[in-house]
Amino acid sequence: MDLKDIQQLLHEHKFRLTKEREAVLMAFVDARRMFTPAQLHDYVKERYERVGLTTVYRLLEALTKVGLATPFLIDGEIYYTFCPNQHHHHFVCLQCHQVKELFQCNAQQAMDVDQKIGTVAYHKLDFFGRCRSCEEEKH
Repeated sequence: MDLKDIQQLLHEHKFRLTKEREAVLMAFVDARRMFTPAQLHDYVKERYERVGLTTVYRLLEALTKVGLATPFLIDGEIYYTFCPNQHHHHFVCLQCHQVKELFQCNAQQAMDVDQKIGTVAYHKLDFFGRCRSCEEEKH
């Protein structure tokens, strides 16, 4: 998904992309890692001084609403990663905060096992640990 596609999707949801929001968006997409809103704000301010923390929060909220960002709760803080792909799961490195997308999903089988529980609308499955790079640094 390129910037024009993202802009179009946000426009369809009545979200105006200002220069400041576009700067945050580009940094978020290009970084390929997770950020808390404050971390993303600091990261963007190095390049674009006029961005406020409220701008970062609003953009992350809009991206999450349209399905382009995924929030993760880690140690009591919410981290976000850019995530434009269809249904998949994630491996999140707790040390370097890299996010790897996992496209294999056998959860549908588990969802179909026992209909007595109720009807499942969706599921979310993520894995948290240390990536190979961080494991190798440890040794």
